[in-house]
Amino acid sequence: MRGSNLIAYTRWLAVFLVATLWLVGLPSTATAAEATTVSISAPTAPLEAGEQFTVSIEVVPDTAIAGMQFDLIYDASLVAVSTVQEGDLLNQGGATSFFISGSIDNQAGKITGVSGAITTPGATVSTPGTFATVVFTARQASENCPLTLSNVIVGDREGKAVPVSLDNEGSPSETVQTPVFRWWVLSVIVGTAVVLIAATVAGVLLRRRQMMKALEASQGRH
Repeated sequence: MRGSNLIAYTRWLAVFLVATLWLVGLPSTATAAEATTVSISAPTAPLEAGEQFTVSIEVVPDTAIAGMQFDLIYDASLVAVSTVQEGDLLNQGGATSFFISGSIDNQAGKITGVSGAITTPGATVSTPGTFATVVFTARQASENCPLTLSNVIVGDREGKAVPVSLDNEGSPSETVQTPVFRWWVLSVIVGTAVVLIAATVAGVLLRRRQMMKALEASQGRH
């Protein structure tokens, strides 16, 4: 009986994953008139060789959002990236989040695949905050370090992309719209699946251990 329950649970989990992945693949288009602003906050003072400084990726939501991603381009001859860390944007109101610090390439001067999403069911954020902080080290003295955001996608809790206005250092703002927003929905699905599978395995092992103890106790009485 327990085996049949486990098989039924596993089938339910498989159906859930397939159905959700299918929904993620459906096209969706953001139609909001305004835009969520994503900007770079960096020190303005000249840099000294060996100096460490922090850059923040700031977000001002125009609508309730639940996740985002970005790449960051910089001059590798001037600076090198040490770390990328999550900010407070997605944890407002006690929400939990899933964050990927991305891949750092200090030869090419690019950080790719920084992403994060709220994992608390139904939770969103509407107030400004810092999505991520990037720690740089200056390779040489310079007046400034050009930084450019790219591949920026911000999405709501349904996985739909919202219009984004990019405010890069020294560049005019530009509004970007992306038709589909899949990545953070997928990350939440994978995280949920891992938790469910782990719980199932733990339950099976616990029941097996209880059965073994009961069997040993029964043999001991005989």
